[in-house]
Amino acid sequence: MKFLNNLKSIYLSTPAIPMVAICLFLLVGCKEDNDDKAFFAIKDNLTTLQSTADGTAQTITVQSSGNWKVEPLRKEHWVKIEPMEGNGDGTFTITVLENMDEEARELPLFFKVNDRLQDAVLKISQDGALIDDSQKESYVNFDSNLMISEIPEAGLTQNTIIRATGKWRMEIEEGQDWVTFSQTEGEGDTPISMTVARNTDIVRQASITFYLNEVQYPTPIIIAQKGVKLQVVGDVVFTENFNWLTYGSEIFATTTGEARISTWTTDQLAKGWTSTINTTEGGGSYASTYARQGFIKLGRTNYGGDIISPKLENVQRTKNLLVTFKAVRHGANDHYLLTVGVNGPGTVSRSSFDIMNYANPNNTSASSIAAWQASEATYSFVINGATKDTQIWFLGGAFDQRSGNWPSTTNRIYLDDIEVIVTN
Repeated sequence: MKFLNNLKSIYLSTPAIPMVAICLFLLVGCKEDNDDKAFFAIKDNLTTLQSTADGTAQTITVQSSGNWKVEPLRKEHWVKIEPMEGNGDGTFTITVLENMDEEARELPLFFKVNDRLQDAVLKISQDGALIDDSQKESYVNFDSNLMISEIPEAGLTQNTIIRATGKWRMEIEEGQDWVTFSQTEGEGDTPISMTVARNTDIVRQASITFYLNEVQYPTPIIIAQKGVKLQVVGDVVFTENFNWLTYGSEIFATTTGEARISTWTTDQLAKGWTSTINTTEGGGSYASTYARQGFIKLGRTNYGGDIISPKLENVQRTKNLLVTFKAVRHGANDHYLLTVGVNGPGTVSRSSFDIMNYANPNNTSASSIAAWQASEATYSFVINGATKDTQIWFLGGAFDQRSGNWPSTTNRIYLDDIEVIVTN
């Protein structure tokens, strides 16, 4: 009780208040410092991981009282660490790849616990390759960082180095043009780039033959790429609803605000749709193709417009394809012809359609929507012998629709909802 009374007297004494505050601050500070001191150690106090030129893999055991991270001094392709972080006691594995150079190399690893740098440092050291004069005249290969297996179907571009002790060249297996190199010959160590195209077919591989000083190297290198399911009847290979176009009005008769294809944004043009410049006299030397609210308009008064799809990159090998689409003509007084075809491989089962449906009246939103929904708005044709290089082509009437050259000076066609499926 006497202690409490003394404490109370100190607390109530005005001169003592600053001193009490300082003591409390120091006590809190000391507690925080103690909380921040985390324990970290590498088992057996390992400070160096030594590797031969052939490479190695070693699992490191750590003891820690907090969240730890491995932080290499710099990023190196020849050292792989997995995982890079953990919590409490744990392990991580260091994989050192083969060193094909004569020069030794090293990489320090630092460690953090709860984002505080620790005293422990682990140095990775690797011997240089032992290369005598005879060996220097006998090897040519890709550097070890090149991925030559499990290449994904999406393809890739990868930089690497040809390691060689003389003049080298490579030959890619005939017909395997899906894998290319920035250069196929050189002398000594040479940086190159390998590009593997997207694979829409089943798994494939290409054989790479090397020559060193014009002598064929005995063992070819195989580049393999994953594939996809082989396409069957009914598989969809292309769709387009043009919902990424938001210009003008959905009402056919309201033409203000529609956007000529040459004025589309960079992202919209990157979709791959193109159009032909109309060179008819007086046509203005531009493509008469326009974007509206989620659909395309082909043509204007006196001049026709076309639209060409991107390449059908998802088509495997050679296929017959069913193309369905929706089309509406501008109005009762417009001509009604739509011409279709392909650029590239393939032939079409029919080359034109009479687009007889239109909005009535064509100046309301409801009638325009109804025209799209009508059963007669859907059309189809077959492309025989299509490949991944085939493009679909639609033309509203003809390019020259001037009076006397075409049944009507207007042949405006609206186009939407294109789908392409495999038929056989």
